[in-house]
Amino acid sequence: MNEVLNKLVAASLQNRNEDDYLDEEGFLVCGKCHTRKQQDITLPAFGGQSERVIRVGIACECRKKEIEAECAAEERRQFLQRMEVLRRDGITDPAYLQYTFDQDDNRNPEVSEVCRRYVENWDEMFKDNIGILFYGGVGTGKSFLACCIANALIEKLVPVSVTNFPRILNKLQGFGFGEERQEFIDKLQRYKLLVIDDLGVERDTSYSTEQVYNVIDTRSRSGMPLIITTNLSMDDLKNPPSLGHARIYDRVLEMCPIRLKLVGESRRTTIANERRDKAKKLLGLK
Repeated sequence: MNEVLNKLVAASLQNRNEDDYLDEEGFLVCGKCHTRKQQDITLPAFGGQSERVIRVGIACECRKKEIEAECAAEERRQFLQRMEVLRRDGITDPAYLQYTFDQDDNRNPEVSEVCRRYVENWDEMFKDNIGILFYGGVGTGKSFLACCIANALIEKLVPVSVTNFPRILNKLQGFGFGEERQEFIDKLQRYKLLVIDDLGVERDTSYSTEQVYNVIDTRSRSGMPLIITTNLSMDDLKNPPSLGHARIYDRVLEMCPIRLKLVGESRRTTIANERRDKAKKLLGLK
């Protein structure tokens, strides 16, 4: 017991700096913020010894602020580390990582606002299993806004997976007909939000149709939100060409009650034109 007390007393003196001083009661005071770096504590009677008062070291006000800053920095480091793990795990295409609301050119402002509000109200969206269907012409920003939502939620440490149907089908074909196929599909359901890009670009075969339905149906039974992007029109979705497609589209429309149509010139065309004009100017071409 005495050894512990001696260590406490010694520790109270170790944090003394050159500018520190003793006040009228003999307490060590920080020379910078002028608050005490020591306090008295009373130890109860124990082991035949009577009650004792010892003086131990404490953090002065400026040291408290330093500790708070150190803790905040460590929390930030851990937060960024967890966010990076979620990004690496859920978003495999580097291009998707670049799609954030900060990069939005606001060409569809009403749709962009809905997407931002979806993120802001994520807890309710998740609770009520509300998904989004983005549809419209090629290059109108469907994938961009879907990924904006995904990246914003990952910044809130929400597990999100962003993929597309061709990639899913290639994976499934590689697994053959073993248990790995269903394990892969089940893994997609561990994410709180699943974003699948490009419904309708997959090869139109009975195999592809069945596998796409399996993925969508499994997600539906998970009870968690789904975001789908497609170049198909609403008329295409409501008037499918076959029973197999009808099963898929009916399930998608059921899971995605928020349907956002994007219009306008292709973003890719706009960017390509801007790059062309810049290059021509630099090269002195008309």
